[in-house]
Amino acid sequence: MPRKTALPPIIVKRHLGGHEEEEHNGAWKLAYADFVTAMMTFFLVMWLMNITTTEQRKGIADYFNPVAVSQSNSGADGMLAGRSVDKTGSLTTPNAAGDQASPVASPPVVSSVGDSDRQPAGRKDAMPHPPGGAVPPVDLLRPAPETAPPAGESAPPAAGAGTAAGQSIGATRAELEALLDRQSAELTEKVALETLEQDLRQRIAASPDLNALSGSLVIQQVPEGLRVQLTDQARFSMFKVGSAQMNDQGRRLMRMVAAALAAVPNPIGITGHTDALGYAADAKYGNWELSSDRANAARRELLSGGIPGTRIVRVEGRADLDHFGSSDPLDPSNRRISITLLRRPG
Repeated sequence: MPRKTALPPIIVKRHLGGHEEEEHNGAWKLAYADFVTAMMTFFLVMWLMNITTTEQRKGIADYFNPVAVSQSNSGADGMLAGRSVDKTGSLTTPNAAGDQASPVASPPVVSSVGDSDRQPAGRKDAMPHPPGGAVPPVDLLRPAPETAPPAGESAPPAAGAGTAAGQSIGATRAELEALLDRQSAELTEKVALETLEQDLRQRIAASPDLNALSGSLVIQQVPEGLRVQLTDQARFSMFKVGSAQMNDQGRRLMRMVAAALAAVPNPIGITGHTDALGYAADAKYGNWELSSDRANAARRELLSGGIPGTRIVRVEGRADLDHFGSSDPLDPSNRRISITLLRRPG
């Protein structure tokens, strides 16, 4: 038999793809960590810029720049304002260190007699010597004398300032309460006047005899209060021509107004008006007297309708000075009686 020879071993080598190697080497984690750190730093810087003032941002910038001289104080606003004293006795900036320290001011030198030649000529920050050359010793245990507060700081309150402030607050509170009370009273009065206006209109609409005279009653809000004007028409007149005697229709209309006005306590003013039709040139009686007499006749009717006499505070005649929105001085609407429900004084 022929001799069998040994077959060579077969070695199978399998190589992983490049994509799988990148997924398992972990290099991307470092890049991602750097990115997250950078973003966190960015948002931290933005947050600090938002919550700090200009002076604080300048102080932070000086902190990361040690060779720069800071013109502002650090966070410790004490006697040295956050600065230190170097070996030469000069005040350095709070951010500079070592031989890079920049002196900003020299402290006063307390010396004995004969040391004046050590002072640099022309220095303004050196302590002046009193006459005689002797410098009094500094007593650190003795409190410093009272001085004026530095610029930008307010002086402590003087004696009695608290009492004055309390009186001012009390006066302000009293004024506010008075203002609120006045506004509340004005609002209540406005509502009462509007209610009165609606009541008058409803009374006229409910009365068959007075419904035809609804055009003679004019109600309007004026700065003085609520004005009710009873005007004449072409076919209706409260008075005879040239007379202050009120007829029956005018009397009923006046009594109806009196019944409505009795519901509110406001004072009342009465004004009489006439048209421009005048009397004879030599007459001793004219439109002034006629308008005043008609206003007084309206006052008597209001008293008969239940209005207390103490509420009527003004009775006047205006003749033909104030026309009732018409360019014709002889228009019948100029002959009228104005009854104003006055606002109560505040």
